Amino acid sequence: MLSFNGVHGISSSKIVNTNIDPEIHKTEDAMKLKESCQQFESILWAKLWKDMKQSAMSISGADKERPYKQMEDLSLEMATDDLVESSGGAGLWKMLYDSMIGKVAADKEATERRQADEEAAKLFDVTA
Repeated sequence: MLSFNGVHGISSSKIVNTNIDPEIHKTEDAMKLKESCQQFESILWAKLWKDMKQSAMSISGADKERPYKQMEDLSLEMATDDLVESSGGAGLWKMLYDSMIGKVAADKEATERRQADEEAAKLFDVTA
């Protein structure tokens, strides 16, 4: 069997090496980004599972009598929140986080550079 970039024809994903300081992951902005990505994955899974359940119930005809629909939906949302928090979910949040953390790092670096430039300008300002 031919193999291209992986085992048995399954291509492996490439690891992207970035120059992001590991400390950036501990910042408040990075923590907010992580939480937002996890919430997005949780909402996506809850919506997907609710729609699948709704489709199955409509096919069977059981959808007509559902007095606890809101409670069922809420419990499904809570279960997906817990799944993403405890086990990391399917990993979609991590891919989103990894794709956006570079922007957080770039913003932090730009802010630090601007502050350093302002400090340097104050030191060399001899017109006073």
